[in-house]
Amino acid sequence: MKKKIGLTLSGGGARGFAHLGLLKFFEEKQIQIDILSATSMGALIGAFWAKGYSAEQILEILKKFTLTSLLHLNVRKGLLNYRKVRRVLEQYFPENSFGVLQKPFWIACTDLISVQTIYFSENELLEPLIGSITIPPLAHPVLWKGYELIDGGILDNIPAQIIRNRCDILIASHCNVPLKAQSKNLVQAFEQMFVAAVSKFALQAQNIVDIWFEPPAMKYFRFRDFAKADEIFEVGYQHARQIFIEK
Repeated sequence: MKKKIGLTLSGGGARGFAHLGLLKFFEEKQIQIDILSATSMGALIGAFWAKGYSAEQILEILKKFTLTSLLHLNVRKGLLNYRKVRRVLEQYFPENSFGVLQKPFWIACTDLISVQTIYFSENELLEPLIGSITIPPLAHPVLWKGYELIDGGILDNIPAQIIRNRCDILIASHCNVPLKAQSKNLVQAFEQMFVAAVSKFALQAQNIVDIWFEPPAMKYFRFRDFAKADEIFEVGYQHARQIFIEK
């Protein structure tokens, strides 16, 4: 009997393009992933892949999502334009439903009302997906069905536990290794603080997963390095070849 393989994808901003390198390797080797969980950038990538887009197609799609096209300068409403983001995603997910995805998929969001992680896997897709990539103060929380949803990585940056009992082999793709650089401004200091804060998720997840994917070279990239998408993608792909071929 074939063993069911699960995959969980962490958040990490532009570093998340490393997930796509791993997915490309799986496609080439025809490694079947049966179930997915993800948060933040990982959720965005996971949703496209669960819909049936290839890793390289997703790379090209996400490279078109320029930050300036999704932002506006309204202090009261936040910087991230929810309506613009939704309109962009509706082009690829017009059904707005988990039901059209080709694989079971769990999205982790943080709910500010209950101050806990909420996992979504059915019914509407876009609101949890947008909520999972929403980072205050860049945007206000997604107000939906009594929730105030923001980035799921704040409380569960590697949502492996939600699918642990639903698969035989669980792979975790983590891209938030400590940066090999000194903070030169407040933004970089915040980034270092975030990486330090989510390190506990890495330790917890490593104890329950079977295969841990973490490209060491991620220490040279920052969350905002979207212009380096191709380079980060290649780093993820080469690391996947290294660890899986060795295994």
